[in-house]
Amino acid sequence: LRKMSQSGQAMAHLYVDLKPSSKYWDKRSGLTEEQWVQRLESTTTLYVGNLSYFTTEDQITELFGKCKGLRKVVMGLNRFKKSPCGFAFVEFQTHDQAASAVNLINAAVFDDRQIRVDFDAGLTDGRQFGRGETGNQWRDDFREDYDAARGGKGAGLLKRLAEDPSRQVYVGKRKIDDSAVPNKRHRGEQPRVKQQDDGRQLPASFGRSKGGKGQR
Repeated sequence: LRKMSQSGQAMAHLYVDLKPSSKYWDKRSGLTEEQWVQRLESTTTLYVGNLSYFTTEDQITELFGKCKGLRKVVMGLNRFKKSPCGFAFVEFQTHDQAASAVNLINAAVFDDRQIRVDFDAGLTDGRQFGRGETGNQWRDDFREDYDAARGGKGAGLLKRLAEDPSRQVYVGKRKIDDSAVPNKRHRGEQPRVKQQDDGRQLPASFGRSKGGKGQR
């Protein structure tokens, strides 16, 4: 009995570790941060990130269809080309079914990429399109590396300062806000903002990290 009890405690600890906790807030959703957090407690919608541009809706449907209650899949599209750009929204019939899908699929390797599955407050018109300058996601506009599964070489709209390599400057044409900051997704704090010579305001956290895991 003692062994069974210890085993049960280990399983309970494992479940707590797997239970997701999202701190992302989409300011353009029309919801306050408090309303967004409240929605997450009962939402049936999931966000799926770090997908290959070549992953199809049928593939995502097949993957999440292994979980009970799948209702629909909405592909994330390039705002201009209307082609897949590496993310999707997946809706289930109940919150519990959505939670099970997160626990089972988050961080899984799918189509040769480790994907991220997280709760989302709900899909509204326009959120299925990339918000970056190129029409893709900001993370692909910012990066400079080559990723064959995500459109090849990134747009490189963040350039390192020669006098301070730890910092980067946004060189694009569109005005950006906090929601585009790399790694902002899992941090609750507000970034400091510095004024650039050309008048654009950039969060001071630009350049500290370009990891894609914390971005949408």
